[in-house]
Amino acid sequence: MKIKNLNNISVADFEILFKEFYNDLCNFALKYTKNKEASEEIVQEVFYKIWEKRSFINIQISVKSYLYISVRNKCLQQINHNKIVKIYEKYIEKQERNDFAGPHENLIYEETISIFNEALNTLPNKCNTIFKMSRFDGMKYKEIAQKLGISIKTVEANISRALKTLRTYFPEYT
Repeated sequence: MKIKNLNNISVADFEILFKEFYNDLCNFALKYTKNKEASEEIVQEVFYKIWEKRSFINIQISVKSYLYISVRNKCLQQINHNKIVKIYEKYIEKQERNDFAGPHENLIYEETISIFNEALNTLPNKCNTIFKMSRFDGMKYKEIAQKLGISIKTVEANISRALKTLRTYFPEYT
């Protein structure tokens, strides 16, 4: 099935597209997630988002490539999200073990927040804004690019710059 545009795709054609690529995309996602259920969930979510936003999607490549890139990106987002969840779970576990943080831990926490804010304040305004939109507001690079009227590459470059700056302030975590 050759589909070049999803803007006016019928339900029947979308079902055909889903059936044609679903299993292959699940297997592709499995290479990233190492979990069958997570892979299936990711592929289903990608198809759902495509269907939901089909009238706004402008595909410059083949639909097959678009699907694989979308699944890969969603897998990478999920992997990063899982890392953050694990870090948070470890933090909560540590807090539960300690019942409450002592003065030493509170001081370290306050100093860390202070250093982090200092690092953020050294970033150029645009870089700072882009970093906060990504990390604090949870926006995707594409959403940031659209909202600010810049390219995705510019967003990526600014995020890289912000992370590089933060690494210089926290060398023990690099």
